[in-house]
Amino acid sequence: MYRFAAAGAALLASTAIAQADIERTNQSLRILYEDTGELGSYVELSYGSIMPEAGANGYSNPLTDYDLTSIGYLYRFNDQFSVAMIYDQPFGAGVDYTPGVPFFDGQAVVESDAITVVGRYEINDRFSVHAGVRALGVEGDIYTNVAGPVFHLLEGESDWGYGYVVGAAYEIPDIALRVALTYNSAIEVSFDADETPFNPATGTPVGPTAQANFDVEFPESINLEFQSGIAENTLIFGSIRHAFWDGFRLSTTVGDYVNFTSDSTTYTLGVGRQFNENWAGSVSYLHRTDGTIPSDTALAPTTGLDSVTLGLRYTRDAFTISGSLTLGVPGDQVVQNGIVGDIDFDDNFVSAVGVRVGFRF
Repeated sequence: MYRFAAAGAALLASTAIAQADIERTNQSLRILYEDTGELGSYVELSYGSIMPEAGANGYSNPLTDYDLTSIGYLYRFNDQFSVAMIYDQPFGAGVDYTPGVPFFDGQAVVESDAITVVGRYEINDRFSVHAGVRALGVEGDIYTNVAGPVFHLLEGESDWGYGYVVGAAYEIPDIALRVALTYNSAIEVSFDADETPFNPATGTPVGPTAQANFDVEFPESINLEFQSGIAENTLIFGSIRHAFWDGFRLSTTVGDYVNFTSDSTTYTLGVGRQFNENWAGSVSYLHRTDGTIPSDTALAPTTGLDSVTLGLRYTRDAFTISGSLTLGVPGDQVVQNGIVGDIDFDDNFVSAVGVRVGFRF
């Protein structure tokens, strides 16, 4: 029952609304600890809609809405060994400035797909280990001023890159205690792209389209997730995630489209409560650390995040449905610009809703 109480807050783990980097999920392996049905299986589908806003005097909101979808399947072979398969969209970006604004006439759309296969072996009722592989593919378009007053449009798609996950967990079932630590390796992908120079004033090409081939390494990260019962039908839970974004670059022979200079750490703390046999709820607070201030790119108009998530879950027999509502404030950012001066984005807000459906069989 403790697991039911915590599930609502874990439903929507989007942090990319604070554009210090392009991370959109926390890459949690929570599904490894779900109960399975009579045939040893559990399957879930999650969907979230995120609506971010970044405001500055004289500039409309450049951040675009986006959706997140994930699918997970867990199969338990026996009392000790189980395997989970997860599809999610861990990285992405969506920025669209009003055309005609000097220097800020920029856009970016980046999407990703990841598939993770991970196995868990329970040594005893206290200790377990888990390990697996992750495949990542990325595609997108970026239009910004890479080289002085000339803008470039970069359109590309990567091959599949591969990495691994490895970790361990400690549990005390009697008090619903679990502490799980997971390391996610870096994943390098190779892009085939087209690169076209543009005059931002006229929106017309000023040179031929050239082929650009380059590699991008998505960073390694560490997740620490924990929970513990603190009273009857009441659970405290949280997580700490550190991602090594410092040094992440997307570069061609023309210049740097993206060059992050700071890591990010995300802290989550919440309380879950089982109300009765069917209903459970939770509330959690998330804090994400600020990145580099000021920013030298218009593609990162906010940094850091503080948000609150309310979760509610209904369970009946083998079926569960969870919903969540998130309200948050992405941190202020200053974007430096040699043409129009510094731009202060200090009127920021985000809202998000999500739903997860799970079935045990």
